[in-house]
Amino acid sequence: MKSLRALKAAGLIIAAVVLGLMTVQGSYALWNAAVSAPAATIQAADFSILVNGNDMRGTQVPLNIGELARGGAAYTSLTVKNNVNASSAVRIQPSLTGLVPVDNFGGNLTVKTVLAAGVQCSAISAATYDAAPRIPVMPPLAIGATQSVCFKVELKSGTPAGYLGQSIDIPIALNVAQIPPTQK
Repeated sequence: MKSLRALKAAGLIIAAVVLGLMTVQGSYALWNAAVSAPAATIQAADFSILVNGNDMRGTQVPLNIGELARGGAAYTSLTVKNNVNASSAVRIQPSLTGLVPVDNFGGNLTVKTVLAAGVQCSAISAATYDAAPRIPVMPPLAIGATQSVCFKVELKSGTPAGYLGQSIDIPIALNVAQIPPTQK
């Protein structure tokens, strides 16, 4: 019986040692070194896109063309800037959709677009507007890059007087997607 007691006592001591080792925090290394680090701030990038200088987040940016007379044209532009503040090279792909034909003017009103590269929209030739696709394909934009699209709105010279003095809305949607980084 003495050996049974001794065996129980030895088992209890071993269990206590194992339990004690499991609850002790730290390393079982022979030599330890610890260095404290100062507090750090981690900031996520801000997906900021500027449209005509205004933040794009869920707001509508009206493009005002002003007065339009018979046989005349009016111009306006839409400028998109990649204003993302990420430390990596984040590229975006802007795209325009919409630009539906204006039906309530009986075919007397046309809207043409062209990509612009730092020039006034009115300085771009009529042939360039005519040759451009109805909805231009915008190139990918790197951080800090901008791209402009010019709009030319024309009213035919023979437009009936009943159409004059009306205001029009031409819906255009701008979508911006982040481009995945290129694979190496």
